[in-house]
Amino acid sequence: MALEIRNIPVLTGSTAESFIRAAEEREKNPRHLKLKVSFAQIDEMVARTHSYQEAHNGKNPFSI
Repeated sequence: MALEIRNIPVLTGSTAESFIRAAEEREKNPRHLKLKVSFAQIDEMVARTHSYQEAHNGKNPFSI
């Protein structure tokens, strides 16, 4: 049994123009968005994880 193909929405007017502009900008500069977490923050999270595991005999805080 085949599934029905749903209609694909079509953008028009200013919405379409802004979508195309944004897509072209991302194509030119794909990494224009900043990371939400810095590498220093990642290092801090890893250090906290290691200290937690050392304090709790290597157990993961999410283990049952």
